[in-house]
Amino acid sequence: MKKIYWRPRAVSRTALVLIALGSLVGLFVVELGKREQDRPYFEEKMAAAQKAQEAFEAIKAERNTLGPPIDPEVDPSESGIIGLPMSAVTSVKGVLAAKQTAANPNFAAAVVDMLKEAGVQEGDVVALGCSGSFPSLNSCAYAACETLKLEPIVICSASASEWGANVPDLMWIDMERILNKAGVFQTRSIAASVGGDDDMGRGLTEEGVKIVTEAITQRNQLPLIRLSDEQIETLSPTERFDAIVADRLSRYRKAAGGKPIKAYINIGGGAISSGRAIGKQMFRAGLNTRPPGRLQQLDGVMPQLIDEGIPCLHLVHVTDLAARYQLPIQPQEAPSVGEGGVFRGIDYYRPLVIGVLVTVLAMLYGFIRSDIGFRLLRGAARKKREGHPEPMV
Repeated sequence: MKKIYWRPRAVSRTALVLIALGSLVGLFVVELGKREQDRPYFEEKMAAAQKAQEAFEAIKAERNTLGPPIDPEVDPSESGIIGLPMSAVTSVKGVLAAKQTAANPNFAAAVVDMLKEAGVQEGDVVALGCSGSFPSLNSCAYAACETLKLEPIVICSASASEWGANVPDLMWIDMERILNKAGVFQTRSIAASVGGDDDMGRGLTEEGVKIVTEAITQRNQLPLIRLSDEQIETLSPTERFDAIVADRLSRYRKAAGGKPIKAYINIGGGAISSGRAIGKQMFRAGLNTRPPGRLQQLDGVMPQLIDEGIPCLHLVHVTDLAARYQLPIQPQEAPSVGEGGVFRGIDYYRPLVIGVLVTVLAMLYGFIRSDIGFRLLRGAARKKREGHPEPMV
């Protein structure tokens, strides 16, 4: 005959106190066991951030030479990499907070982290679609690729949004040439477009288009990506867009020389690179390894490459990326190399955490889901009551 044990419906206060004390002791022990340690790929991240810092310093020196003067209210860290509110080569609106947050060389470490997660190896080909809107992120991407000894192939758009590389004499293609000449980077664009809406200079004045075109072809001697007059006249807007995307993909593959493209990095909100409005919303900021839903509705370089199984880094929504990688948002002072959670972080000793969790769960089960705890407490109470016999009076 089986014994039936009775236990009360409610859990006793003694049991609840024991569970609470056990949980608090476990929490205290786990906190004692935590330690700060380097994140994966620490050495590569530090090297990439240092290279990006060298790029920032070279750009700042050139900005101080060419002008206009750095405005500390707009550029509180005085990086020199934040542009003007408006100029002849400004194509669209920009968000100043994003430009201030991006002026941080430690974003190079975040790009290293994403590329490693994407699975790239030394010698792999990585395609980049850059714009003049985020020269700081362009520098960080170049630094990450060169530190990891990848083969970057870059196509950029030369105009920029507000607060980007929109100083007419110091656009991104100029910065890139200066950094290459100074030996900071070996990477240079294989071609450039004017930029603007649909990569055709819309949003710029005729003077602005002329300035950008001359900067591409004459000052920096880069091939100019543009549709022919016949294509502009005979093709519909959708067909023109598709033709520009096809041209970019063809240039990437030709430059790769038959080697497969192992990752794609999009920097900024260029429609040709990331897709039109719906594409910008559907791709998440950071690393994307799978196509988003409704991909058939998207166009652009990045949607086509990710549909082929190529991981894509989408460097947009800068403040969100900064929060994810524990980098400061709108820093008021120039961040130091190696500063941020992307380099080091607090880790807990996993076996200890698992042990404490198992113990707390066992206590909860023993006192709440079964009668084991009740029997133990009743047994302890009975022994206490029995004690030694007392003399009778």
